Amino acid sequence: MPIITISRTFGAGGTPIGRDLARRFDAEFLDRSIVAAVAARSGISEAEASGYDEQLPSVWQRVAAMLATGGTELAMPPVPSEHLVAGVAVEEQLNRLTRAVIEEAADRGNAVIVGRGGAFILRRHPTAVHVQVHAPIGIRVRHLMSSAEEIPADARPDEASLKALCRSIDARRAEYVKRLFQADWLDPSHYHLAIDTGAFDFRQAADVIELAARRRSPEAAAGGEEVRPGS
Repeated sequence: MPIITISRTFGAGGTPIGRDLARRFDAEFLDRSIVAAVAARSGISEAEASGYDEQLPSVWQRVAAMLATGGTELAMPPVPSEHLVAGVAVEEQLNRLTRAVIEEAADRGNAVIVGRGGAFILRRHPTAVHVQVHAPIGIRVRHLMSSAEEIPADARPDEASLKALCRSIDARRAEYVKRLFQADWLDPSHYHLAIDTGAFDFRQAADVIELAARRRSPEAAAGGEEVRPGS
């Protein structure tokens, strides 16, 4: 059964694609649930744990929450207030717990893992398929605008605001990967597949990933040389 990790630029569709793949494989789907599990193990609130998780600039909290209603992207948590943010020791503990949650899911098998550096944590996993989902910023804005159709017209963010939101969240995700794994998250050599959802819709992207995951057999990995991204 497959292990699939998905790294995604904001608005490119990584979460709905991941959810579709989990349904197709009847697999465990790990996205926001990773934060909940880490919070439970650490004994802190989920809101506090979320402050260390691909952290979102607070100025965009309301916009992201509105967009999340449409289901195109993950529900962005509130960033904890300053008095909740602890020191480096807490961050290191949460990072270790995040790694443990992801590694345990991989050990159970049949899991789709979105974000949280899954491709880097499981980079030596012999059968995992690591995927990067991206799209030009204009396409991502259209995806986000589509997800906001149910929001009253006078409350919808404009195109310029959504472009700034994409850049802000992408920058936070890039910094998260750089800080934890000393890597450039957009470098395609870290992934087996890089899919542009400006060229393929979400369903087509899921079709390609599903085919790759079904072809990447445990038997082939066990009997031959390890296949790494970029090799």
